[in-house]
Amino acid sequence: MQYDEYIGKMVQLTYSDLDGELVCAVGHILYTLKNRAFVFETYKEGRQLIVYNRHVLDIRETGAPSAHIDPEIAPDHFA
Repeated sequence: MQYDEYIGKMVQLTYSDLDGELVCAVGHILYTLKNRAFVFETYKEGRQLIVYNRHVLDIRETGAPSAHIDPEIAPDHFA
């Protein structure tokens, strides 16, 4: 229920993956999983992944994919 308000909206999501690396991605939350996680679909690749709520560092609604991503936060190409 924590992220239900973002379902279907374009968001920029920053989270730590299972290796502890920071990841920044743009996409949509498709649905939540028992208030512990949610299914996130990336905008460019259309890849779906499960993100645990406790790993989310920042989430913000965005109108379009961000052209600028902090270089210290790498896109997750290998998850």
